[in-house]
This record gives sequence, structure tokens and C-alpha cells, in this order.
Amino acid sequence: MVPDPPSHRQTLLIVEDDAELRAAISAALTEQFSDAQVLAVADGAEAWSVLKRGGVDLLLTDVVMPGVDGLQLLRKVREDRVLADIYVILMTGMASPEELFAAMDHGADDCLLKPCRWGELIARVRAGLRRVGATHRHVARAAELERLYDRHTEFLSTVSHEIRTPLSAILSAANVLLRYGNKRPESVERFAEVIHREGRRLTRLINNLLDLAKIEAGQVEWNFAPTALEELVREVQESFVALVGERNLVLAVEPWKEPVIAKLDRDKITQVLVNLLSNSIKHSPDGAAVRLRYRPWHDGGVRLEVEDEGAGIPPGREDQIFERFQQLDSGEERGGTGLGLTISRQIVEHHGGRIWAEAGRTSGALFVVELPGGAGAQGRDGSV
Repeated sequence: MVPDPPSHRQTLLIVEDDAELRAAISAALTEQFSDAQVLAVADGAEAWSVLKRGGVDLLLTDVVMPGVDGLQLLRKVREDRVLADIYVILMTGMASPEELFAAMDHGADDCLLKPCRWGELIARVRAGLRRVGATHRHVARAAELERLYDRHTEFLSTVSHEIRTPLSAILSAANVLLRYGNKRPESVERFAEVIHREGRRLTRLINNLLDLAKIEAGQVEWNFAPTALEELVREVQESFVALVGERNLVLAVEPWKEPVIAKLDRDKITQVLVNLLSNSIKHSPDGAAVRLRYRPWHDGGVRLEVEDEGAGIPPGREDQIFERFQQLDSGEERGGTGLGLTISRQIVEHHGGRIWAEAGRTSGALFVVELPGGAGAQGRDGSV
């Protein structure tokens, strides 16, 4: 669902050469529409100057005025690409239907006969402002839908490329095995490893895509409960024993001096830590250390940090890496899916928290997660 755009303060411009009538109309509209800004000028030339500055939503103008009259002002508005959509109400003393029709043919949205009753004036202006508000909402929604369409089109294009890459490697390796497996037994293990590695990569990509789609569609079941951070972190650490051993890395946990209990979705925050640690391990040189810290945060919340000794994040890309399929160029073959940080951000924001990569570091990367106390009450969009 596309959210309603934020409302803005509407602006009315009154154009009337009769000073007494202008003041009376301005006072009446100001009283009736206290949330709107009411401007009043004496002639068409001055009105045009105000209009060109932008921000006017409804123009209420007399027709017969010295200099630039109401019809000339209307014509200028409709011919201007930026101002053409302003709602225009003409006020005129013309009595014949033909003259009224001619005024409307010039592009007016509504027309009032002078003298008019105050109730009718207020009703016409209210109807105009209602239509202006609806138009703004429709335009904003159309722009948002277009943005989402472009984003999804780009997403599908990227997904097809990301899936095609491991599939091509799998098919190529399988083809070699089919053609030369019997003749070259030594190649079987080599190409079987390619198929296995790329198959696992493809599985990770598909699983991450499904996770991301479920989170964004609101189809994920969230289970928030008081959780001991020491136990959660220990389980995460144990899951990386084999990987850090292969790379001769040190995964150092720096616990808080006292037990830390936070209300969170244990499985989802475990997924966040696994994503962050996997990312740090991948970009760390052999023999380096990766550190995981946790401590209490404000009002029963928790702060988590993952720090590594890798090449770090290029300046200016600290936010970009949380977008879909954004990966740092480590000079090595890409092994990730480019979705881990995106999913982590979605999970953290659903907890009402925030996640970021620390900027301004000269070496290594530092990822920080802050979860508020009572996480799970509602997510970023107010969902539960």
C-alpha cells in the first residue's frame, strides 16, 4: 500500500481592486480556513508577481480590474507550465449566461456572480481547496507508484542477473563433467566443487529473496520476548567456529560485565548478527580479529557492535551498502548475495531500532545496531 503523502499548508490568493471588499473577503476566508495562508493583492500585475514565487493553491480573482484584468491573469496562469494546475475562481458582475460561459471557457474552474452571499463564497472556496488537496494526493501517489515501479523493474533486472551468474557456472561445470568426466577423472572433484559452491550460493540468494519479500509484504511472524544476550551471542559465536578456524581468524566476544536482557525477536536478531559477522569475516585478512560487543542501551534496550580489521568501507558508501545487491569490491570473487545488510536493516527497523556503518574510519569496518527498550511494540510503519 502506498502511504498518503504528508499534508502541506494550502495558500489562497485574493485579487480584488476594491480595498474594502478585498479586506472583507480576506477576513472571511482567514476565519473559515485557519489552517490555510490567505494572501490578498490589489491588481493582476501584483498577483502575477506573487504567483511566480510559487506555492499558491487557489486563486480567487475579480475579472474587471485596471491593468492586468482577471481574464488576462487567468490566461497567463493557464499558459505557464508550472502554474497551470492552480485552481482558479473568477468573481464577476457579468449577468448574462453567455458572458459567464465565456469566462469559464478561458479556463476558470469556478465562477461567482458579484455580489455573492458569504456562505456561497465560503462553500465554493472549500470545494476548491478539497479538490486541490485531492489533486496533490493523487499526484504524490502517482509519483510514488512510478518510483516503486522503477525500483521493482531494476530489482527484477538485478535478480535475473544474480541468478544467471551461478546458474551459468553450474551448467558450465556440469557440461564439462558430462563430456570429459570419464576421460579426465581428476577433473570430477574440481568441477563438482564448482557445482556445489554455486548451488549453495544460489540457495542463499533465493532464501534471502524470499526473506526480504516476506518482510516487505508484512508476512513474517515476529516473536518478541525477553532474551539473554549472553546466550544469544554465544550461540552465534559457536556457529562460526569452523569458518574462523579455516581462515585463522579470531572471533572475539566482548561481553558486558552484567547480564543483559532485552525484548526482541531472538531468531531475527540472530540473523542480523550472522549477516554482520559473515560480512566482516569475508572482508577480513587471514589472521585478523573480528570483534562482537554488546551492552545495555537506553531504557532497557541493547547496543550491538561488529568490528573487523578489513579494508573498511569507502567514504560515502556507508548508507549505500544497505541497499539491495550492493557489495564492496574486495578484489575477490563475489560470494555473498548483496541482500544480507538489506534484510538486517529491515529487521532492525521493525524492532524500532536503527543500524548503520560508522563513518570516518581509516581502517576496518564498524557496524552498530541499537534496539530500543520494549522493542516489538511497533515497527517503523506502525505495524506489529
